[in-house]
Amino acid sequence: MNKFAEFVVLRAKFIIAVTLALTLGFAAALVINGVKFNGSPETLARNDEALAFFHQTQATFGDDRVIIVAFTTNDIFTSEAQDRLYALTSRLAAMQGVSEALSLANLKDISREEGGIVIDKLLPTNATTAQLQQRKNAILQDPLYARHYIAADARTAAINVFLKPLPTKESHAVALEIERVVKAESRGDLWLAGVPLMDVKGVNSMVRDVLVLSPLAAILCFLVFFGAFRNFWGAVLPTIALLMGLIWTIGFMGMLGKPITIATLSLPTVLMAVGSSYIFHVLNQYKISMSSLAASADRQTQNASWLDGLRFILPAVFVSGATTIAGFASLTSSPVPAAKDMGLFEATGVAFMLLLTLAFIPAVLTLLPQHSLGRHDGEEKDYALWMNPLLKHITALILFRRRSVLFISLAATLFLGVGVYWMRVNTDYLKIFPRDSEISQTAAKLHEQLAGASVLQIVVSGNPDAATSTTFMQNLAALEQFALEQPGVDAAISVADIVKKFNQALPGKPDEQVAAIPHNAARLQSIFNNYLSQDEALNKLVNRDRSTAVIVLRTNLFGSNEIHAFADKIKQWQSDHLPQTVAARLTGSFILLNDASDAVASSQASSLVIALITIYLMMVLMFRSFATGFLALLPNLLPIFGYFGFLGWTATTLDITTSLIASSVLGLAVDNAVHMIRRYRQAVAECQAHPHSESSSAEGWAMWLTMHRTGKPMTLANLMLIAAFLIFTLSSFVPVRTSGLLWAITILACLVADLIFLPALMKTKLFHKAALGNASKLEKQLPDERKSTQGVKVESYE
Repeated sequence: MNKFAEFVVLRAKFIIAVTLALTLGFAAALVINGVKFNGSPETLARNDEALAFFHQTQATFGDDRVIIVAFTTNDIFTSEAQDRLYALTSRLAAMQGVSEALSLANLKDISREEGGIVIDKLLPTNATTAQLQQRKNAILQDPLYARHYIAADARTAAINVFLKPLPTKESHAVALEIERVVKAESRGDLWLAGVPLMDVKGVNSMVRDVLVLSPLAAILCFLVFFGAFRNFWGAVLPTIALLMGLIWTIGFMGMLGKPITIATLSLPTVLMAVGSSYIFHVLNQYKISMSSLAASADRQTQNASWLDGLRFILPAVFVSGATTIAGFASLTSSPVPAAKDMGLFEATGVAFMLLLTLAFIPAVLTLLPQHSLGRHDGEEKDYALWMNPLLKHITALILFRRRSVLFISLAATLFLGVGVYWMRVNTDYLKIFPRDSEISQTAAKLHEQLAGASVLQIVVSGNPDAATSTTFMQNLAALEQFALEQPGVDAAISVADIVKKFNQALPGKPDEQVAAIPHNAARLQSIFNNYLSQDEALNKLVNRDRSTAVIVLRTNLFGSNEIHAFADKIKQWQSDHLPQTVAARLTGSFILLNDASDAVASSQASSLVIALITIYLMMVLMFRSFATGFLALLPNLLPIFGYFGFLGWTATTLDITTSLIASSVLGLAVDNAVHMIRRYRQAVAECQAHPHSESSSAEGWAMWLTMHRTGKPMTLANLMLIAAFLIFTLSSFVPVRTSGLLWAITILACLVADLIFLPALMKTKLFHKAALGNASKLEKQLPDERKSTQGVKVESYE
């Protein structure tokens, strides 16, 4: 890094010009491509065969997502209520982007009259209340309509609005227009629910979070830098660099056509927080370098001192950034695309922030006056003076209570780690939204009064024309009945229900009418040939070659664990009852979420192992010692182990958002260890050359210098990280709130470990040599002006 440091100082203007040009380029890409958002649960699904099957099912039977408009009154079976229901159904059906809208007002019914079967409107047009009341009981007991379109108490009716296949943006626009129309028509008796609306609300919440949380994070960073350095450049320069890094990253996402999802929603705030931690160390080193100079030092002397400081700090910052990149990049091993995107763009964004920290920030500081971060005379040689007493006590604790520190740290980690036994994997899409949100409340109301908003499909397939065989149809009906008996399943419909209806209406022997599915193959064939083949709507339930039928389930199942349990029951029933020629498979948006949740558990271990190995090898290469690499890694393994135990103790599930934390925090936390070990070695070398006190050992004084020079920026940087992640508690999404809190707690634990446990560990016989490294060799390489406390006024730690 020495040559790179020289290039930065000697070519400062060139680096600034290139940086500005790149920023303009990425900004142009951002303006051209815009920022896209996607709140669909499919963004959290794996890009595998299950997703391909889901898309194939959609192409065959239509989209499983539907917007349900609920109309509540005292009794749906009155002429006034039916007139209103008919008017609203007609208006929704006529809207652009709507495939069809179905309700009691326009549904067809099958009945037997003399001369054959009559297919007519379920409810007569302009029917009187008396006529409607005559039909009431029959409709409430008919599985084709009960809970799908009418509540059991006859007080709530549903209009199922099916959207045309549209791109995401157009689909969202249609859903919003439907919501606008319904709210305009409502007299306090209309409400909406359904996955398409969840998608729209999710996107709106994402936009709100980005517009609110990101500026808050930027303001926070500015205030922390200003509070630490108390001057213009100390606050403005880091803020400019952070905004540049965001423009580069979001512009890069736009160039690749990648939208912001629930997994990448935290990207801007995370990058600003992480970038700030690197910048803190560079600015801190600049103050140290300038403090060793006289107030009248010329530009050449300033650049020489700054170059010397860069030669020391840049390798540590580079390795710190590289470990963070490795932590995020390990997430790309996940089979979940959302996690991959999060890992890829977090790693890319950190790389951009690192480049700006290593090149742009030092280049600007090279051109600024010596006192640009504050004067260095008298009492103003130090900054953040309020931290000095705390750091002094921590130094004394390490020097005189080392065994207690080690014992308490290990005992606390062991206690927390026991909680791993109770840790559970689960992703609940509905719980992404707060309990008091409109989405959660309408979903609960829909489940109570009609049928749940979660749509699952059981695809039953066999040979061509299998659906026209009595055996296949009887198996289909039996499977549907079994599914209906399971907890959380509110309603179901399949072609078997329609066949039952026709069988009961057709003339024939009583036993054939009673036996829901006809035993007579000719009778079943007649139903298909003479009636069902002429109904295009039937294509939503059985494909054209009659080889595959679908059972559409309306459920209140949103959690991956409960969906997994339901899927296992369907598989077991299939194994026990279906012949080998017939296969049944569960699919749907939430089935994909279930598969993704399963992938979380397996990918968590692999991404963490990849991060551990990569980061450890980086430590070994940097320190050229296997023992030192382990020393840098060990203190940060304890909080990560404690993190998983904390999830178990607090009953916080490991889901798609919380699973991304451990590997990422590990990369961030090792940064602290790198700076702590390198600064300690430098401080030991200085103190061996120039002892400061007869009553204090060189290594004791060195520990205080390390705390003062690195413990201070390290603490400030981590406090900024913690504060930035706590901003996520203001998010519209529960998982983002939870993950923000978990990030903050874990980073705090890592800070404590690196600030107290690591120094105590360095003083043990086992790691003492690894901690010192080649400090004696470093002493000979120190420039004369560095073989002192470099003008920084420090107090004795005693």
